[in-house]
Amino acid sequence: MSVEPLIIRRHFKAAPERVFAAFTQRELMQGWYGPHGMTVPHCEVDARVGGAYRIELHSKAGQVSIVTGVFREIEPPRRLVFTWGWLNGSGRNPETVVSLTITPRDGGADLEVVQTGFLKEEFRAGHQDGWNSSLDALDAALAGRPKAAAAGPILLGDARSSYTRAARLAFEEKGIAYELRPCRPHSPEMSAVHPWGRMPGLQLGDDKLYETSAILRYIDEVYPGPALMPADPLDRARAEQWISAFNAYLDRAFVRDYVLAYVFPSGPDGKPDPAKIEAAVPALRKGLAVLEAGYGGREHLVGDALSLADVILAPSVAYLGLFPEGADLLAGSPNVRRAHAAIAARPSFAATRPG
Repeated sequence: MSVEPLIIRRHFKAAPERVFAAFTQRELMQGWYGPHGMTVPHCEVDARVGGAYRIELHSKAGQVSIVTGVFREIEPPRRLVFTWGWLNGSGRNPETVVSLTITPRDGGADLEVVQTGFLKEEFRAGHQDGWNSSLDALDAALAGRPKAAAAGPILLGDARSSYTRAARLAFEEKGIAYELRPCRPHSPEMSAVHPWGRMPGLQLGDDKLYETSAILRYIDEVYPGPALMPADPLDRARAEQWISAFNAYLDRAFVRDYVLAYVFPSGPDGKPDPAKIEAAVPALRKGLAVLEAGYGGREHLVGDALSLADVILAPSVAYLGLFPEGADLLAGSPNVRRAHAAIAARPSFAATRPG
């Protein structure tokens, strides 16, 4: 059974040009788009025929919904047609088409919204509620009362922390806007989120989350965008295995016992302690040997796609190459070097590089 088109008509006390601009200019769209309680901290729009848009809607609780589409018709200031589809965990929901017609009347503008292609009546009803709430916000924005500033997910931590960077990589890979709020370990701000004062912590409206593994899983499961864990149960278990191994063994071998011996030197004259570094090398060598075998000829620890196992490991491997023993051992680990080069070339890695 076909579902009838959704048709909504509104009148705005604003010129047609302003109403049209509200659907095609990023700064204006961020001031009204989305139902009540939703804000738009990130929006991309290429307002030309064939150009794409991406609108990221955040709730007060930190939930994120993303709608994307492509412009099919643009006739300013009277007509705009674009496709409409919500991202989900594995791709994109069935696409509908939105047609806007703007007509001048009584010193203002009439707007007709027609949305077609719904597969179920409940989808149509949900969009009707969403559009009506959003258009109320547009009316307020055109009158000079835009929505309050967005409050999306807030990540607390130090950008130099490998665990903080892993959480940032997950946000970047998902394409989700977030705020990095610099915090030192055991600071009052950090301890308010993490009982042990460790980094990072995640603030989600009134909710809080700590421990990197939990934060990574939340980011992957709640936010739309590419999945960061394999769908196959065995591969997913292998990814969990690598994450657990990193937390239990590799983080200490790579960062806490080796890298930090250079970063926080405790030897004579404020230099790194040679004895500490020498004592750390055997575990460092073993960890790289395990990874070398684990990667084999692949660029990822599990399967042929990036997973949270790669995300949590990559920041620490990047640090190893900065110090002599780590650089030497990496030189003899071609599989690890090849895999790390692949993730280091991703835009997410550049976007999260510490200053």
